[in-house]
Amino acid sequence: MLVGAAQKLHPSLDAGAVGAILAFACLAPTSCYEIYAAWKEGDAELARLKQDRIAASAQRVVGDLGIPGVKYGMDFNGYFGGPARLPLLPLTGEVKGKVEQLLADVRN
Repeated sequence: MLVGAAQKLHPSLDAGAVGAILAFACLAPTSCYEIYAAWKEGDAELARLKQDRIAASAQRVVGDLGIPGVKYGMDFNGYFGGPARLPLLPLTGEVKGKVEQLLADVRN
């Protein structure tokens, strides 16, 4: 079984998932891997701390903003996200600022 929500990665691994397919990993792969690596090494406290660090940003950027949020997050973190295709609209300046705040400590 694989988990598909980064904000639930650690609890899902504890429940029996063996891996993940995460949209949030497109913009913060290291952060997602660190949770998995800590869990795999048996360091539940470190995995929980790293999970707590990304939970809100993963929910808001991927869950609420969808593809435009993921693409902007990728651009913000130094990857190429590019513009979302129509009919999806680009994020407003205000929403981009909120994404930047959410990802401030989730940089790769």
